[in-house]
This record gives sequence, C-alpha cells and structure tokens, in this order.
Amino acid sequence: MMKTVLCLLFLPSLALANGGGYITGVSHTGAFQPIGIDQVEMLSERLEIDLHIEYADIRIDYVLHNPGKKVKIEAGFPSAIATTTITSSLPSGETTAKQPKLENFSLTVDGKAIKVVQTDDKLDLSRRSMTHGVIVNSWHRVKIEFAEGQTRQISVKYRNPYYYSDFSISDNGDAEPLSLTYLFSAAGAWHGPIGQGIVKIRNVSVPAGQISLSHPKRFTLEGSTYTWSFTDFEPTLEDDLVIITRPGYSFSPAVDTTGEETQWIGQYVGFNAKRNPKTGEKSGGKWEFQRDDYVATASSSLVDTETLNYQPPNVSQGRETAWAEGVSGDGVGESITLTLKKASPVKKIGIVNGYAKSAELYYANSRPAELDVSVNGGKANRVKIPDEYLQREMFFFDLSTGGELVKSVKLTIAKVYPGLQFSDTSISQVMLIQPLSKAPVIGPIR
Repeated sequence: MMKTVLCLLFLPSLALANGGGYITGVSHTGAFQPIGIDQVEMLSERLEIDLHIEYADIRIDYVLHNPGKKVKIEAGFPSAIATTTITSSLPSGETTAKQPKLENFSLTVDGKAIKVVQTDDKLDLSRRSMTHGVIVNSWHRVKIEFAEGQTRQISVKYRNPYYYSDFSISDNGDAEPLSLTYLFSAAGAWHGPIGQGIVKIRNVSVPAGQISLSHPKRFTLEGSTYTWSFTDFEPTLEDDLVIITRPGYSFSPAVDTTGEETQWIGQYVGFNAKRNPKTGEKSGGKWEFQRDDYVATASSSLVDTETLNYQPPNVSQGRETAWAEGVSGDGVGESITLTLKKASPVKKIGIVNGYAKSAELYYANSRPAELDVSVNGGKANRVKIPDEYLQREMFFFDLSTGGELVKSVKLTIAKVYPGLQFSDTSISQVMLIQPLSKAPVIGPIR
C-alpha cells in the first residue's frame, strides 16, 4: 500500500500523499517534516489511478496558491504500506512480504521537472479505526518556491506496486488482499480545505468483481471507471480511500491419491475463506479448483538448448519455465491445446503471459496480445491479454462454454507484443479454473 503526493497517502499497496506530511497528532520519526505548506492553499486536485494486476499507475495534478508572502516550501510524497498481521499457532510457518516503494517518480512545476530526493522513513500512522498499522517507509521530497500571491501547477506521476504478503505452511497458506490506500487525511497539513477535486479510478486489467472501495457511495461507475467529484473537502482519517484489487484468500494443494504415487494436480483457493489458527481447517468464502492436471500439446515448439526446453508441458510447471512456439516470425497462428482426462465444469482460465522467469526475459521475448480461445474444438472467441509482467498474480478471463463440460481448450496466438530481442512468442503458465460449491475437504498439514 502506498501513498499519494502532497499530503495524501496510499496504504495496502503503494500510495501517494498530497505532497505534505503529518505535522499534528502523529509522533514523527524526524526523517521528514514539511516546511511552509501550511501557508499554501490547495485550490484543486485531480487524481487518476489506473489499476493493473500487480500495480497502479498514478497521475496527480494540483493547483496550489500562495495567498501570503514569498515562501519556499518543502513537501513530501510518501510511500506507505498497510501491514496486516497473520496469526497462526501452526508450526514452521513462513511469511513472505514485499514492501515496495514508489517507482519512476517524477514531478513538474508549471511544466518544468524539478529535483526529487528520496528519504527512507518508518513513520507509524496506526489508527484505532483500523485493525492494521500504516507505515510510511519513504518520502519523495521536493522544494518549491512561491512568490507572493503566486499560483502554480504541480503534476506528479509514478508507479505504485501493490503491497504483498502471504503466510504458508507446507504449501497451505493465506494471502492478504492486494490494495491501495489513498490517505486524504494527509492533506490536512496544507492551508484550508481542498477547494475542488476529482478522482478517477480506471480498471485496466483487474477482474471487475474483485474491486471494492471503502467509500463506494461517493463514486459513480460508468464502464470500467469510478468517478468522484468534491468541493471544499477537509478530510479526516475516516476519509482515507482503500481500494482492494484482489481479496485475500486461503490456498491448499490439490492432490491425486488414486495412483501409486501422490500427484499434484493444482490447488484449492478460497477467497475470503477463514482459517482456524489451531487446526488449520478452512471454512466460508468462495472456493475454486485451479487445476493444471491436463495434457499440453502444441502445433510447434522452439528447439531446446542443452539446459533449457520450451515444450508445452512447461505451462503446467509454474512461471520459471515457458512454452515457446517454434516457427519463424512471431508465431501468429501457432497454438497450444490443454486436454483434461475427464470433461469438467471449467469456467475460466488463469494465464501468466510471456516468459515470466524475469522481467528481462519477459520483455526480451514476444508474448501474446490476443488469443483465439476454442473449447472442445468449437468456435473460437478472441481474448485480449494485457502486456504486464506478473511476478505472483495471474490474468483471468472467462471461458465461453455454452454450458457444456470442458474436455479441451485450444489457445491460438492471434496477435503479439513484439519482443525487444527475440520474436519467439511464449506463455509461462496456464490454470483451468473450476468453481466449487463449497470448501473442499483438505487433508492435514504435513
């Protein structure tokens, strides 16, 4: 969670702050304290948030006015995380968390870029109204001069990776929600209210059903864009905006014990499921079976090297490997087919696009921009795939099944995003998603 600029903060993921800082009511670490901003008014703020699968792109435009004498202010745009404690009495638990900071931060004053200094911090903004703490882990500091009576336009851009945290024990675990928190409350450091403002939240590639806002009644939804307009806004802690882009979930391995050896066939995932900290038993929530127990074949495959292979079964092995088509050119028209042993009620697909072992390999190689998706050999439907390197999450899309059980799914490359170095088009991972009517019976944790 992170914050926004000039005194607003984002939490569960990165957020920006409304270019200021908390100067009252918070015990400060001393890493950053704003200077002079209590003399300057925020006439307007335009906040635009583009929601992607693992990050948000943020743009903010401010109009600031100095009604007093000449002043040189120092403002800070915080990077914040909202930490959540996962408790369990089970042994050998491991917690993985990423506490990212704002990326590619840039700020202009009246169209001219100015120097930005990044300073680490550990400012605790814990609130009684929340069950978790908010920590500002760094500031992007800027100095701006205002002449007497001067009005200036400030523009800020940056990328805000979402805060990520999970807890696991022997392949069983819990993942916390992915979210952003915009701390409107930080705007209180400026002089007076925010005169007028508009907030636009655009859903670029997140499944629409996963998005929730802490103040939904403030927003109107048109298409994939949430909009909120306000005037004379004097925010408090209760006004901070939390955007959840993926709910928390529990996960457990799905195994096949019918053969001589136990085989991994995917995983059970329960969104908003609850775990008993003493027994590990899970209940409630919306469950699905993310399965990779299919046989993968392809129209072609890239020739293997001494140490690497690019064969179709790689798409069931995680994102460290990939299938790559093997014809000359960009591979349009090449396909990979996933066949289940038994027809099943699969409803959607999860995909990790490209060669996702690293960001460098992802952008070096081509990856599908559009796929023609055919179920059981039927008519294909065109699906657009976002060009996003995914480290942990997947891109999901619904299958057009016509109500029939799914035996096979064919993915045909229809259009590609060109690689910077290679024209081989790759897919790293594919999961077939089968909804469950209730929580599955899961064996004890090893």
